[in-house]
Amino acid sequence: MSQDATAGNPDTIIDDDRITAFGLFVEAHRRLQRTFDKSLREAHGMSAVTFEALLRLGRSEGRQLSMSELADQMVLTSGGATRLVDRLDESGFIDRIPCPTDRRVLWVRLSDNGASALAAATATHLQDLDDHFASQMDQREMQVVTAVLDRMRAGCRESA
Repeated sequence: MSQDATAGNPDTIIDDDRITAFGLFVEAHRRLQRTFDKSLREAHGMSAVTFEALLRLGRSEGRQLSMSELADQMVLTSGGATRLVDRLDESGFIDRIPCPTDRRVLWVRLSDNGASALAAATATHLQDLDDHFASQMDQREMQVVTAVLDRMRAGCRESA
């Protein structure tokens, strides 16, 4: 249904295709996150959030990010990033590195222990991706989904 078709009609406005599409996206994301979190906890004793942080660090130059970069990439508040980094540090997954030129900046670097945990958990995550995500689309659809999500991410960053 187009925006024009629903404007001013309270009986049909909630049946808008945009609401349906976004609702399906949100529900699919939440179900996938729950599935991935359960698998990672059972197999490796780590949450999906911990895995995501380790993955982002592992894929970054020098296996490190500043606290603010990590918070931005994971869409966390500074307080949320601090709590996450505290947990990662307690688990021995990261090292905190003070910036030599700006004492306000703290770098978070994936430790060797974190890299080992990431390597082990990645196999589980890839299997989950095959079973619950990639198997739901062909290669062309995967490319389209990737392109659309990348545009959405960029658009949201620009408007924030």
